[in-house]
Amino acid sequence: MKYLMVIITSLFFTLNLRAQTEKVSKTRFVIGLSDPELLHAGVTFRIANASQLGLNVGAGPTLGGVWPAISLEHRLYVGKDNERVNQKTWFFRQGTTFFTSAESPQQFTLNLTVGKDLLFKNIKNGITIDAGLFYLPRDERSSTGRSFFLVPALRFEFYFAL
Repeated sequence: MKYLMVIITSLFFTLNLRAQTEKVSKTRFVIGLSDPELLHAGVTFRIANASQLGLNVGAGPTLGGVWPAISLEHRLYVGKDNERVNQKTWFFRQGTTFFTSAESPQQFTLNLTVGKDLLFKNIKNGITIDAGLFYLPRDERSSTGRSFFLVPALRFEFYFAL
C-alpha cells in the first residue's frame, strides 16, 4: 500500500509538471518590414532545431510604384540552444524574392543574411532581426556597366504562434 501511494503521488507530480511546460509551436506567423520586400506577411515552419522554412508575400517599392513580391527562405540555426525554448536562436538566412511585376532579369533576388530571434516574455511571440546583402540582377543596358547590384538587406519581423 505504501508503494502504491508513492507511485500515485509521483504520477500526480509528473503530470502536474508536464502540464506546466509550455510547448513552442513549430509554425509561426510573421509580419514585418524588410528590404527588398518592404512590407510582408507570411508563415514559417521549423523543420528541426537547426532548420526553418518560410513563405512571405509582400510589396516592394520602385521609383514608379510598388512591385508585389513572393519570398521563400531557409534559415540555418547555429549556436547553443536557448534554455527557455530549447531551440537555437542565431541563424543564417538564405532566400529568394520574386517580384511579379518586374521584367527579367530583375524578377528574382537572392538574399543572404545573419540574424537572431528575440523572445518576448510569452515565448510563443518575439521579434526577428537580421541583416546582410541581397543580389539584384541588372539589365545589360544598365548605366553602371555591371550585370548585378548588391544591396544591403535588413529585416524586422514580429512572429507569433497560435
